[in-house]
Amino acid sequence: MTNGLAVFDHARFVLREQSGTTLLKGQSVAQPASRRDQEKQFATELKMLLEKQVSKAYAIRIGKSLLYKLEVDVDGELRPRLEELRNPKRGQFAFQTDILVEKVDTEIPLVVIELKFGGFSTHDIITYSSKATRHKEIYPYLRYGFVVGGSDALSKKFLTHNQGVDFAMAVPDMATAGSKLIELVKRQIDNAETLVEIMRATRMSFTRYEKNIDVDR
Repeated sequence: MTNGLAVFDHARFVLREQSGTTLLKGQSVAQPASRRDQEKQFATELKMLLEKQVSKAYAIRIGKSLLYKLEVDVDGELRPRLEELRNPKRGQFAFQTDILVEKVDTEIPLVVIELKFGGFSTHDIITYSSKATRHKEIYPYLRYGFVVGGSDALSKKFLTHNQGVDFAMAVPDMATAGSKLIELVKRQIDNAETLVEIMRATRMSFTRYEKNIDVDR
């Protein structure tokens, strides 16, 4: 296409330029992928990588919803109902997650990874932090993460506005940072499994509990 501002006639599918050049009717023009499409592709790539590298004892889900609330209604009935607890639906006391790692045999959710591509905003951090906090009120063993694809680094605004997210990482591309991301997710699975074991124990005592802050600069 030559220089000049382009105007698209949606009714007749004709692209003209101010210079007077006209493309044929019905000819399509390639459009750059939207941010949402890039995030979907990033999620698919990450899911495939996790399925190759993580134990088959764990399932990797895209778009699965998790509960953020349980309610006893005016009739004394639990909402959602007991039979719905393992398969919550978005809009029914549940939020959708980008990627979920869950135990195959029990379907216990262990690790959530929320994704953005190309950057993130203050609003993104506040939103995901709130989601993480609410989900962990229902699943207290859950580990919650935030991963930004197509980006070289996170910024201080993540630390400023985050409260509920347990781990975060910038991934320029899977070729250069994919292996580090997989190792990070594996550690979070181990952490979640440790919390599950503690919660299952009728009685348990321990001499040390520690949350580490580990940052790559």
